[in-house]
Amino acid sequence: MSEEFSRRFGLRPAPTGLRGWLPPVDVWETDAELVIELDVPGCHPENISAELVDQQLVVTGERTPPGGAVRRYRTERWQGRFVRSFVVPREMDGEKIRADYHEGVLTVRLPKPDAARPRRIAIGRDASVVEAGDRQDTLETPTG
Repeated sequence: MSEEFSRRFGLRPAPTGLRGWLPPVDVWETDAELVIELDVPGCHPENISAELVDQQLVVTGERTPPGGAVRRYRTERWQGRFVRSFVVPREMDGEKIRADYHEGVLTVRLPKPDAARPRRIAIGRDASVVEAGDRQDTLETPTG
């Protein structure tokens, strides 16, 4: 049952076996940037960091239980530290990376280097090249 619960809500224990958690993440790209979103509700922005280290974006954070409890009767929400890392293109300029935290979601935007952006290639029509559907037989046929 707890495995199904964890899978349904995207929670997984940290692979090291230490107390911690791995926030679920979505990664996608647009023509201009790579976008990474992490669900980290309950984390305060001052307890989250994102760094570019050796072609990896490393996101770390910590969610601590609210203080002041004399006794806890049930604790089901993940607490502790997390670390997530993502490989980024070598040409990535760390100065242009932006991160925002809003309503429990950390969004990191990594602008694509110009070399990595898709380019549309114009296809021209050369007068000496004829499309297959437009082709007329130009072979000389023997007469007579």
